[in-house]
Amino acid sequence: MAEGSFEKVRRKLVAARIEFLARLADFDDNELQQLAPGEQWTPLQLALHIAIAEKLALEQFQRVQNEDNPLIMNIGIEAPRLTELAQTTSLQAVLAMMESQRTTLFAFLSQLPPEAWERPLRHEEWGQLKFYQAVNVLPIHERQHVQQLETIKARLNQ
Repeated sequence: MAEGSFEKVRRKLVAARIEFLARLADFDDNELQQLAPGEQWTPLQLALHIAIAEKLALEQFQRVQNEDNPLIMNIGIEAPRLTELAQTTSLQAVLAMMESQRTTLFAFLSQLPPEAWERPLRHEEWGQLKFYQAVNVLPIHERQHVQQLETIKARLNQ
C-alpha cells in the first residue's frame, strides 16, 4: 500500500473541514445565531454538532480498537440529542472545540497500524462494518452539513 489509511482519510477530513469553515464564514455574527425557517439549528449550533459528533465517534473508534467486534452506538441519534442539550457560547469557543476534537482524532488515527483499519465492528443501524468504513463516514457527515449551511444561508437571505 503506497499510502496509508490515515493519510487517505486525513485528506478527506481536511477537505471537508475547509469547506465547512468556508461556508460558516459566509455568515455574519447575527446570522450565526439565527434559526432559518424550516431548520432545526442555527449555523453556530451546526458547528457545535460537528464537534460533538466527532467526540462521540472517537470514543466509538477507541472501542473498536480495544474490543472484539463491538456494537457501536448510532451517533446519528446521540449527537443530535447532545447538541440540543448543549449551550452554544461563542463562535470562538465552538471553533476551539472543533479544533481540539480534530487534533485528538488525528492523534489517535495517525498511530494506528495498517491492520487496525480492518478491525470489525457492528453498527446499530448499518450492521457489520470495517473500521475504515466507519471512519470514512466523518467527512461525509461534515459535507452534509456544508450543504445544510448553504440552505440556511439561502433561507436567511429570502
